[in-house]
Amino acid sequence: MELVKKSTSNILNLISACILIGMTLLCFFLWTKGIGTQGMFNIYASMNRYMPIGATIVLLLNFYRLKRDDLIWIGVAILSIIFFHQFDGLRQAGFLQDITIALIIFVVLDFKLVKFVKGMRLIFAGLMTLVLLITAYRIFTEIPEPAAGISIWDKSNKLQEIWINTNTIGSSVMCSSFLAATLLQSLEWTWAKLLKYPIYFLALACTWVVQSQAAFIAVVVFVIFDLWPNFLKEKIKWVYGIGYSVFLIGIFPLSLFLANSSNIDLFTGREDIWKHFYDTLFKVKEQFFVGMPPFTFQRGQQVLGNHNSYNATLGQFGLVGLVLMSLFILYNVWLIIVKETTQAGQLSFIIAFFAVLLQSTMEDTLMAPYWIPITFCLLGLAWQRNPEAEDTFDYSVNVFDPSEDEEFDLRPTRRNRRGY
Repeated sequence: MELVKKSTSNILNLISACILIGMTLLCFFLWTKGIGTQGMFNIYASMNRYMPIGATIVLLLNFYRLKRDDLIWIGVAILSIIFFHQFDGLRQAGFLQDITIALIIFVVLDFKLVKFVKGMRLIFAGLMTLVLLITAYRIFTEIPEPAAGISIWDKSNKLQEIWINTNTIGSSVMCSSFLAATLLQSLEWTWAKLLKYPIYFLALACTWVVQSQAAFIAVVVFVIFDLWPNFLKEKIKWVYGIGYSVFLIGIFPLSLFLANSSNIDLFTGREDIWKHFYDTLFKVKEQFFVGMPPFTFQRGQQVLGNHNSYNATLGQFGLVGLVLMSLFILYNVWLIIVKETTQAGQLSFIIAFFAVLLQSTMEDTLMAPYWIPITFCLLGLAWQRNPEAEDTFDYSVNVFDPSEDEEFDLRPTRRNRRGY
């Protein structure tokens, strides 16, 4: 493959970054504006087309930057589409459902390959802060008046709906605050780092007021661990990898245990949904391995989904899909952690994504096309590094030349050809 000139590479990089930021903004626009109008609902219904197209375009624009391990994951993504397509009849699914795991892989690779220089990260962080501020303004000006004598801060103030359901608004607040805070910290500028504190406060206040418990807990976890000194984050970084591994390996058996337990209610009644889901899943043996028809749970007049991203993965792609997604996450996390020069900013992204995984035990934020770019981008951005004084960056990479593969050359004088 012919080398790409640096000037051309910079232009492709700028186009790619704009597309990725545009994808995240479009996702947030749904929840910031609301889907109450026909036009907004049409955008919502078409996201399973828009997001794969955008992710694929960015990947094609950056094909010259791919390394062998990236090519392997692209191959896995394509094979997953072919594999799950064979069971469309059993799953009552189509092509747009079959590509979900491939979309996850593409989104992470996109945010990993595209170089977000400090100026671009500052713009990205500013846009995410703006999204958070607009959402906060709507929360505090448009929530329904509580019953007489009940404050909006009172936990007994049960809000059923604002402009979208409260859990969706909480998830939007969580994701925008995580992105704003982590991007600002990654700049390594003192004033930017100080801005994370009002973002923390605003995220906690908003998720509390709208009574989005899963998002509130996730924000609390992120704030607690992100406030640790950088030297301590780096010292215990192996614990993050172990935590990811234990969580992703144990989440399915734990959910199954809780669903069948009559004495434990840790997830505000969601265990009833999960029990019905597992009873349905295990009715046909093949469903457990490759997925089943779309699942719904009726409670009174409400028709509910899984309210658990891992069950949603099991439902759409079975155990094969859940294992594949978990392996992909662990591959990325561990490869970042094992590096001797993992930066504190990278660890903040890893902490934020883990908080999203926690929140996903109660919501479907990992498997929906309109959530994937704003949740999995945190995992991709964890690959972004600030250049050290001795680093020089050359985006002109020959993907098939083994001599170009200097991923593990950790000497201070290395030429970091991938730019992260």
